[in-house]
Amino acid sequence: MPSIRVVLLRPENPVNVGASARAMRNAGLTTLALVEPGDWRTLACWRTAWGAHDVLERAEVFPDLASAVADAQLVAGFSSRSDRESPSVDVRDLAVELAGLGDDASAALVFGPETAGATLAELAQCGRRVRVPSHPDQPSLNLSHAVAIAGYEIYRARRRPTPVPRRASHADKERVLGLLRAGLEAVHALPREGADAAFEEWRALLQRMELTPHEVKLLEHMARKMARRG
Repeated sequence: MPSIRVVLLRPENPVNVGASARAMRNAGLTTLALVEPGDWRTLACWRTAWGAHDVLERAEVFPDLASAVADAQLVAGFSSRSDRESPSVDVRDLAVELAGLGDDASAALVFGPETAGATLAELAQCGRRVRVPSHPDQPSLNLSHAVAIAGYEIYRARRRPTPVPRRASHADKERVLGLLRAGLEAVHALPREGADAAFEEWRALLQRMELTPHEVKLLEHMARKMARRG
């Protein structure tokens, strides 16, 4: 996973800077860059950055977007603007792309000011234009909310999935089904007429199940016990 910098362009409300820092911390992101932030070091900013004051302390201030993203190999500008000539990618797709980059790479996530967002000229400096899907009646997101969603998707994408345990094969299940039928017949759990049709429901049930080899052995043990009791 590359090093990721969150860039806030001309943030208008110090509260959103603090809330964005907190959202970054939730996702394990710690590098914050501010472009022309004005007077952002306020008490309200620090109050909304609960648990992420270190992110604010290390934040760097830049005079323009170009200098804030100069060392990034991938620059992604977040915007709800529609432009046929500059198609957007979904934030989830961006997260997957970032997860595939090496640890020696670097990326910048650029978020525009609250009122108007990034300008077209600023978005043109970004190699990716990214959208966060939202309802058409309210497509605009609060700045810190957009940062939170982006961070969440990146956090999900970079987490390695839990290894899935080995599953029993179709043949393993069929072997169990043979034992199970004998057991069901022994305890008179199948009707005398239409036994084949009734057992097909058991077959469909068992074949749908995601069984591990150990679980197959448990069912085999149960089926044998049933057959002996008969």
